[in-house]
Amino acid sequence: MKKIFSFVVVFAGLVIFGTNVYSQSVISGTFALRNPQTGKDVRPYRAGTADGNKIILYPHQEWKCMTWNFKHIDGTTYQLENLFTGKTFQASSAVKAGVTLWQQPLADNDKSQYWEFISQGNDTYLIRLSGTQFYITTSSDDTDSNIILMPRQDNPTRQLWALVEQSPTF
Repeated sequence: MKKIFSFVVVFAGLVIFGTNVYSQSVISGTFALRNPQTGKDVRPYRAGTADGNKIILYPHQEWKCMTWNFKHIDGTTYQLENLFTGKTFQASSAVKAGVTLWQQPLADNDKSQYWEFISQGNDTYLIRLSGTQFYITTSSDDTDSNIILMPRQDNPTRQLWALVEQSPTF
């Protein structure tokens, strides 16, 4: 009897956990990615269009260069397309702690451009590079500071991101 009860408890936990994981709605539309701690958003440096342009933190504006179109891949995974440049971002070198993000052309089936949006409640997300344990992180609160990849932190304020829906015209 004890084994049956244990099985039921474990099974119920899996069902509840699975329901929570898959109950997150598909994100659709165009959004700024805002760090609630800084109030600043993710964008290409100086709105540059060149491949290899660094991705930085910048005070919020409703500009195309600060707006990302969410392309749903699967589950909670997305590829992001910048409305101004038509490009995305990925790690600038081998994935490791502290590596910066840079702008690159969108590539079909390139997992280095796939980002998992993990709901943290209060309309905030951790954004993890798919298939890794590295998260988009602010390197500082300063304008034009680099966006980097880091392992999950105990105090994730530099790793939390809110989606600000926007439809800029310029």
